[in-house]
Amino acid sequence: MLRGGSTVFAALAFALPCQAADLTEAEWQPSGVTTAEESAPPPPARTAARRALDVAVAAGPGAVVHGAGHWSAGRPETARRLALTQAAGLGTMVFGLGGLAVTGASRYLVAPLALATIAGAGLFFLPWLADVYGAAAYPDATASPPRLAPSWTTELGHRYVWDAQFAYRHFLVQAVELRVEGFRLAQSGWHALDDRNVRLRVLGAYRLSGATPSRPAADGSFVELEAALTQHRFDSEGFRSLTGEVSLSARRDLARWDRGLQGSFVEGGFGLALQRFEYRIAGMTVEPDVNDLLLARFGFGFYFASASEALVYYDHRHDDYAAGLELTGLGSGVAGHFGAEVRHFWGQWGARAEGQVGSAFVAGVSLMFRQGAE
Repeated sequence: MLRGGSTVFAALAFALPCQAADLTEAEWQPSGVTTAEESAPPPPARTAARRALDVAVAAGPGAVVHGAGHWSAGRPETARRLALTQAAGLGTMVFGLGGLAVTGASRYLVAPLALATIAGAGLFFLPWLADVYGAAAYPDATASPPRLAPSWTTELGHRYVWDAQFAYRHFLVQAVELRVEGFRLAQSGWHALDDRNVRLRVLGAYRLSGATPSRPAADGSFVELEAALTQHRFDSEGFRSLTGEVSLSARRDLARWDRGLQGSFVEGGFGLALQRFEYRIAGMTVEPDVNDLLLARFGFGFYFASASEALVYYDHRHDDYAAGLELTGLGSGVAGHFGAEVRHFWGQWGARAEGQVGSAFVAGVSLMFRQGAE
C-alpha cells in the first residue's frame, strides 16, 4: 500500500516541515515554535460527560468548522491550526477542480490538477478526523508504534469481493515482506477460490527516513520511495493486465505537529503507473492497450493497545478489486475508493481486518506474524 515534507502529501502532515524520523526519544521534539499552551502542564482529567460533549461538538459543528471540538476542550491553538489547514485544503481543492473545468481536463494538465484536487481533499477532510480523535483521546493517548521496523512479516487470510461484473467472490490472500536496513522487498497475491482470477504483485522500496530493523526511531514517521510490478489475470474473461509503477509514500505522527494529537498520524503518497492490457480471445486478434494511471492516497489513523493501529483512507488507484467509486451520472468511476483497516498484534502474532468500498465491496481478515519489531 502507498503511505513530511518531501511529498505533496506532506501536506497531510498539515503543511509543516518534517524532522527526520530516526531520532532518539530524548532528542525528539515537535516541529515549530512551542506555544504557551503546549508548554503548560497537562490539564486535569476530563469527566466522561465533558469528553462526550467535546466529541459531539467535533463530530457535529466540527464537520463544518474543523477544530470546534478542540475549542470546546480548551485547546484553542490546536483548533486554530486545524481550521487553517481546512481552509488551505479547500483553497487547493477549488484550484484543482477549477483548473480541470477551465482546461477541459486537458491531457497535459490533468495529472497535476487532479493531484492538487486530491491533496486539497486530504487537507480538507483529515483535520475533521483529527479533531474528533483529539477531542476523544487528549490527554490520555499513550500508544505508540514499535521503535524498530520488523525484519520480516507474513500474512495469510481470506477476502470476500462482491462485484456485479465478475463471478469471483472468495480469495485466498497471502503476503511476505522482508526488510534489510533501509530496503524492503514485498510479494503479495490474491488467488480466487471460485474463479480463474489471480493478482500477483512484487514491490521494492527504500526508506529515506524512519525506523528500520537496525535503526530505531522516536515515532512512526517515515518517507519511502517505492517501485512495483503487478500482474492481474482475468482468465475467465480472456484478458490480463501488467502494471509498472513508481511512487513516494510517507507517514507523519501528528504529535510532531501538535501535542494534543498524540497517538495519531496521517499518511499519503503519489505516483505514476503504466498499465498494459493483453486480450486472449479464441479466434480473434486484439491489439494490447497501454494506459497511464495517476496514483494518490491519503489517510488518517491512530495507534492503540500495544503497537497496533487503525486507519481510514482514500485511494485513487483504479486497477485493484475495489477500483473506482460507483456513483450516478458522469462522475461515476472518476474517484477512487475508500477503505479502513485495523492491525492488532499480540507479541509477534497479529490479525488484520479491512474493508473497501468502490465499484466493488471488499472485506476480510488475515493472520499475521512478524519478527524483529520492538
